[in-house]
Amino acid sequence: MDNREKLKKMDRALRLMEDLKQSQVAMVEKSSKLQLDAMEFNFSEMEKNMGDLFSRYNESLELIETELERFEIKRNQFEMKNGLDKEEGLSPKED
Repeated sequence: MDNREKLKKMDRALRLMEDLKQSQVAMVEKSSKLQLDAMEFNFSEMEKNMGDLFSRYNESLELIETELERFEIKRNQFEMKNGLDKEEGLSPKED
C-alpha cells in the first residue's frame, strides 16, 4: 500500500470514529432522558440502571474522543511527513 492509499484509509478511519462518536453522544443523551423519565415515574430500578448506562456511555464517549484526537494528530503528521498535504502537480496559489 502506498502512502496516498494509507492516508485514504486513515481518513476513512477518522470518519468511522466520528460516526461512532455521534452514535455514542446519542446514547448518552437517551440514557440521560430515560433516567429523568424514570425519576418522574418513580421507577427506582430503571432510574438506577439508566444512571449506570449513562455513566458507561459517557466513559465510552470520552475514550472515543481521546482516540479520535490522537489519531487525527497521527494522521496529520503522516500527511505532512510524506508531503501529501500538497496538491499533486500544482504549485501553491498566491494571494
